[in-house]
Amino acid sequence: MISNLSIMIHTRTLRVLWLFSSCFLSPILVVAQNNEVSLLFVGDVMQHDGQIEAAYNATNNSYEYEDGFKFVKPIINTFDIAIANLEVTLAGKPYRGYPQFSAPDELAETLINSGFNVILTSNNHSCDRGENGVIRTLDRLDELGVRHTGTFRSQAERDEKYPLMIEANDMKIAMLNYTYGTNGLEVNKPLIINYIDSTIIKSDIKKAKERGADYIICNMHWGLEYKFLPNSYQKTYEAMCYRNGVDMVIGGHPHVVQPIVRKKINNADKLTVWSLGNFVSNMQTRPTRGGLMVGATIKKEGQQIAIKNVEHYLVYVLKKKEGEVTQYYILPDFEYNTIRNSFLDEKNTTHYKNFFEDSRKLFTKHNRGSSEIIIEKTSDIGKLYTKLLSMYYSVALSSTNDDLLLDDQLAPYLHETIDTKGNNTILSGVCDTKSQALGNAQFMKDCGMHDLKLVKVTPGTIEVINE
Repeated sequence: MISNLSIMIHTRTLRVLWLFSSCFLSPILVVAQNNEVSLLFVGDVMQHDGQIEAAYNATNNSYEYEDGFKFVKPIINTFDIAIANLEVTLAGKPYRGYPQFSAPDELAETLINSGFNVILTSNNHSCDRGENGVIRTLDRLDELGVRHTGTFRSQAERDEKYPLMIEANDMKIAMLNYTYGTNGLEVNKPLIINYIDSTIIKSDIKKAKERGADYIICNMHWGLEYKFLPNSYQKTYEAMCYRNGVDMVIGGHPHVVQPIVRKKINNADKLTVWSLGNFVSNMQTRPTRGGLMVGATIKKEGQQIAIKNVEHYLVYVLKKKEGEVTQYYILPDFEYNTIRNSFLDEKNTTHYKNFFEDSRKLFTKHNRGSSEIIIEKTSDIGKLYTKLLSMYYSVALSSTNDDLLLDDQLAPYLHETIDTKGNNTILSGVCDTKSQALGNAQFMKDCGMHDLKLVKVTPGTIEVINE
């Protein structure tokens, strides 16, 4: 387990610079300032039965999620610390969705491959598979080497590891995580689930300060499902957090987006996100088809840390069958159909527009202090989307070992895609020309990779081409 995020942030910066290198697009400058840290928060990561069935790849007897995250991955990787709420257990087979979730391990692997480096585990589904589900989820996250917080094997473990302390760019950030409940399910001691309790939260905030926290973020699983505004319960605990020294309160659980509010309390910057909605799910009612990605940059000047800026992306979840596979694409707002005709069919185009319009109507009335980011075609990420939706050149590895995507040295240069027959391929590069891809192939050879093939990638197909 990495004890300091400075290495991660350096890797993140390198990865972003590579994503937009000559093999991708024109270079952009994504260099973290020594006195700044950027944070990204996303909503509930869920796996309903339809998602699990769609992810199963009979060709290689595995579960495939990588392509579904490809449109948000370049955004995630522009942030130093990216936090996701894992609202499932990793309890092993049999895999099931609602009401008691157990998702394939590949889901967690994809979250990490996509750039998330903090996973929250305290939510109303933490106890879905009993003691085994809690323990195996923690075991698997530990094996993957990702930071996580919210549930614990014992009091001794919680005493040692909580609050989760993250050191980055001369700042010490404490990450807290609590849930209102666990759907009436409980696990026996010594296991611990962090529940929302003012006495416990106050004690944890005090401990964070004693351990030298410069900044405290409280992630709360709370609120009423499908309600667009916070209730009195949320407001009571938000106020309690701020009275006791918390700097940000980030919420989830309602499965719909609720407002973002940046405010001043005792002349100090505060940020509340009442609900992030769904990051990925199979929920199909009008307001549950998407959620928020909220980015915030904090800046340290002297001994003071202030919020430099807050931004948000709205994202829609598109269920799309392509040949033998079905993807759940997480889509920021972009003109997809102008690049790939009928990428969103008529029905999904309507749902997509409704979700964005409804969310913006809510935010126009209630949002304070956050600016929306829409992906433009002319932006660097927009140009990358254009390639992903049409055609690009790349280098295919002979290996299909997904562990390469978790390799500290190689992972920043790799991505995985699947064709319409279910064949998955690990690739390096999203290049404009064959000559750029050849240059990338030489780089991969220098990294010790062999048996490389130059390929042309179009939606659903990967064609080997002559050099």
